[in-house]
Amino acid sequence: MKNIIFILAAAIMANSELSLAHGEDKAGPNGGFIRMPGAFHTELVLEGKNILKVYLLDMQWKNPSVSKASLQVTFSGKKSTKADCVGNETYFVCTFPKSIDLTTNGKLSVQAKREGEIGSEVTYPTPLKLEATSTEVMDHSKH
Repeated sequence: MKNIIFILAAAIMANSELSLAHGEDKAGPNGGFIRMPGAFHTELVLEGKNILKVYLLDMQWKNPSVSKASLQVTFSGKKSTKADCVGNETYFVCTFPKSIDLTTNGKLSVQAKREGEIGSEVTYPTPLKLEATSTEVMDHSKH
């Protein structure tokens, strides 16, 4: 019974405005959009209509790493298309075909692994934007 209550409470919290506490209402350290797939954060920065930079950050939104990392990004609009993602020293560059426009309505799905830690799939609605909260402003002073 305790497990069911815990699972129910976790599901309610995940779908509440409290889930925005991990950055969906504030720009990341590189000016991008944040999600938390697990024990790390992903930050997406739009570099062009079909190009993204993706940073894999620690829990404090710092120390971008591509060590023991992998990344798969898919855009779902009129059709579903995977990006070609290549890592460099601190981030991945993900390039979609020129026919893809990430400023149109759709969804980006991100599956990432950072320093061996596999994250859950996270989604970003496009066009990318910060998610406003209808209640008090979240405290991100520790990020």
